[in-house]
Amino acid sequence: MTHGRTVWCSMLWAAALMFCAAPTFVAAQAQIGAREQRPGHTHEAELAKDMGALEWPGREAIVVREVEVGPWSLHRIGSWETVGGLPADRDAAAFVAEKGGLEPETIRFEQAGAIVVRMPAGELLPTAGLAGKPVAACEVLSASRREDGDADLERTAFVLYEPRRNDTDNQARGVKEEDSPAGGLVVLLPGMFGTPEPVIDSMVGQLRDRGWHVLRMLTHSSRFTERAEFVLAPGGGIADVAAQVAEVLGDRAAECAFAVEKACEFFAISRPTLPIDRRVAFGMSGGGMVLPTVVAREPDAYKAAVFVGAGCDFAAIAMDSNYAEWIDAVRVSWASDPTEADRTRFTDAYLDAATLDSYHTALFMRDIPALMLHGISDRAVPAATGDLLWHRLGKPERWTVPAGHEVLFLAYLPARAADVLDWMEQATGSSSTSPAPSP
Repeated sequence: MTHGRTVWCSMLWAAALMFCAAPTFVAAQAQIGAREQRPGHTHEAELAKDMGALEWPGREAIVVREVEVGPWSLHRIGSWETVGGLPADRDAAAFVAEKGGLEPETIRFEQAGAIVVRMPAGELLPTAGLAGKPVAACEVLSASRREDGDADLERTAFVLYEPRRNDTDNQARGVKEEDSPAGGLVVLLPGMFGTPEPVIDSMVGQLRDRGWHVLRMLTHSSRFTERAEFVLAPGGGIADVAAQVAEVLGDRAAECAFAVEKACEFFAISRPTLPIDRRVAFGMSGGGMVLPTVVAREPDAYKAAVFVGAGCDFAAIAMDSNYAEWIDAVRVSWASDPTEADRTRFTDAYLDAATLDSYHTALFMRDIPALMLHGISDRAVPAATGDLLWHRLGKPERWTVPAGHEVLFLAYLPARAADVLDWMEQATGSSSTSPAPSP
């Protein structure tokens, strides 16, 4: 009876979200066809086959250091707060300066809105039991040269899990070795601020039970949510502002891609048995948004990809998401009410400049099996941007649910988790089971 009430409440919640989202959903859907018909679209698939078609931002240094696994927490930097006083901060700055040949005094720490992972020594929290304990952790550090000659520090934290075959934890769950086929390495990209953590923990545990290694990014790179504001003036200067927005958002997505690439390289050396050449990218919400850009760094390394609640056109998501106030990162607004022509000019100018937006990098994935889980009334990552990503990926397999972002993650994904794992095994040739049925 309890289970029945839970399902019924979820259905009511989904219906309410659909009702509230309907006007935005319908209006945004109308933009999809226009974006797909933009000039040059027919040639982009050919351009995407050449890695030179993407221009990646430069870094003075990108280095990796192993850290001891401990109970991690995420710290959001406040508006009046300064970072750099803790030993962990000073150690990070000294490490990247030494390895990158930089002067330590030129390293500048993250600013308001950025998020830093803290991982002191100690035991993991009881809630981590769903995932189990990671076997290793690392931090990717980068330094980007500023106009004043100093260098901006950026940090991205990862933990690595091994399969649970043959260990006591697996035996306690009743999972036999023959029921846990050899998988590969799942690169798990979470939603904003590492959410939804309980759902991620559960998915990590299930992946491990099915024979997968998991490289888990604990949250996006530290400056991904650093505050930046752009104001558009209807009628003039739209293209210039659009280019600035594209540069900032593209740099943040690129940093996530750099970090995943370097973390994989690091663990491939330190753990030679890691199946680094058999990767599956698994992106949730904000992690799914940057997933194509991550894959575009090494498209041949990935055998499949799973998107949950993802979309492309980062600027549209930043402007239209109902999570914008909560995330409080990049704000793009209009000084006064724009005309429809103004909006179209901004969108066109942004997408022309934003070569590292998933709108473009999705084209690198058209030969990679992909699965999308999509809420048709999603307002956090607006459903229209999810539809656009689906089109840009070449319309891969997609499972849809009449619900919003929250129901997609808290009800639908947990209910379909085993089916998603079946799909992954089938897509990568890890299992002889039949593919999971589409809903």
